[in-house]
Amino acid sequence: MAAEGGAAPAPHSSSNPPSTDPAWAHGIVVDMARRKVQCKYCDRVLSGGIFCLKQHLAGIKGEVAPCSRVPAEVRMQFCQYMKEKETSKANTSRRRQQIREDLSAPPRRSVDLPRGRQFFDLDQDEEG
Repeated sequence: MAAEGGAAPAPHSSSNPPSTDPAWAHGIVVDMARRKVQCKYCDRVLSGGIFCLKQHLAGIKGEVAPCSRVPAEVRMQFCQYMKEKETSKANTSRRRQQIREDLSAPPRRSVDLPRGRQFFDLDQDEEG
């Protein structure tokens, strides 16, 4: 007995990209298990998945060779995309570090005063 609405998910293909990532408009899945993607502009098959395709399209050297046939507006789009991602990752990393520091700091005790909540270190001995 088949489950209702039970069509199996279609395998990944160029017409059925694995995500809504904007780079899939510029590449074709060759072998998802091995993370191989083909550039639609130069037909180069890249290992490393969609991230390497983005580097290829943006012209970022290192992991992959830059695409020599990508239109300038697409190259600019992916350069900007990669910069925004890097900034976002740096901000997330900074926030996580701040949370770790806040959690590792000794707890502060507070006292309610007429002017609102104020913090005092009640554990420290008074000098004087």
